[in-house]
Order: sequence, then structure tokens, then C-alpha cells
Amino acid sequence: MRIGLVRHFEVKKPLPRGWMTAAQLVQWREEYEAAEVTVGAVDLCGHSWTHCWASDAPRAWITAQTAHSGTIVPFPQLREAETVQFPTGNLSLPVWCWHWLFRLAWATGHASQRSARDAFLQRVREMAEKLAAQEEDTLVVCHAGLMYFLRKELLRRGFTGPKFKIAPHARLYVFEKATGPSTLRPGGAGTKTLQA
Repeated sequence: MRIGLVRHFEVKKPLPRGWMTAAQLVQWREEYEAAEVTVGAVDLCGHSWTHCWASDAPRAWITAQTAHSGTIVPFPQLREAETVQFPTGNLSLPVWCWHWLFRLAWATGHASQRSARDAFLQRVREMAEKLAAQEEDTLVVCHAGLMYFLRKELLRRGFTGPKFKIAPHARLYVFEKATGPSTLRPGGAGTKTLQA
């Protein structure tokens, strides 16, 4: 049984640059969520997929419709992680600084982001459980951040597959169920890279 992970098409909304307030970042995120995508091809590397699950975000849904001709099941649980706006008023910082502040708050479980982080990680675990229970090949179209954490959860559930950090748009990553008894294990040690 195989699980295929694909990141959505590229969005026609450039990443923010320069100096911004926390409120301006929220505004950019809202515009990004509503932006159109650059539709292209999704190379499934000759694999056929019995099922297709997708984030219900428009950019992922459009990608799934291009990649899969059959029924597509939407899952809001496959949406990207949410962040909570920092209560910093008119404080303006370089975008890269905000990026690292969010990462630090996320990694340390800071109270400002803890509930959003915990809810996201719980969603990822739930989706990994659903996928691991599948008996047929399933294509999953979602988002870069979610793919990174979903990969870890699939490895913990006995799958093997390629390593990646920020997945490129519209590229397929295939994970296969390892033979033998499945055991939930910490981390992802001992995995092998597959051609995808």
C-alpha cells in the first residue's frame, strides 16, 4: 500500500519582503489564501491512485483536480498550520525576523502559539492514522508544512519514503508500507529513499 504526497501548485502571490507589522502579515496571509495558482502538470511518475484526499484550501483543491480524474475527498484537517497574531501593535520588523519569531515560539511552545501548534500536530496525527488504516493506494494533496510533519508521522507508523524539508510544488513523494508487523516508533531512523 502506498501513500503519495503532493504539494499544491505555486500561488500567484509573492512572499512578503521588507518591514511589516504583525497585522500586515495577517493581511498578507489572507490574500495568499485567496490568490490564484499557476496551473501546470503533476508528474505522478506512472503511479495510479485509487483514492485522492486533498486539503480543502482552493490551491490544493485545484491541484488535486488536475492530478486525479476520480473522486477527490476534501479534508480541512489537511490545511496548513495556523498562526496567532502577536499582540505587538504597530511594531514593524523585517519579515525574516517575524519568520524566526514564529519558529521560536512554535518550537518552544510559547503561550502565544501553543494552542495553534498543538491543534495542528493533533490534526497531522489524526490524518496519519487515517492514511495508515487505508488498504489501497491514496494520493494526498496538501501543503509544504503539513507534508513535513505528515512524513514524520508516516515513518513512525511503519512507512518508508524519501526525505525532504520544503517540498517543491506539484512534486510526488511516495511512501510505502514496510513489510512485517507495524509498530509505532519514535523518529524516522532507518528509512530508505524511494524513487518518486
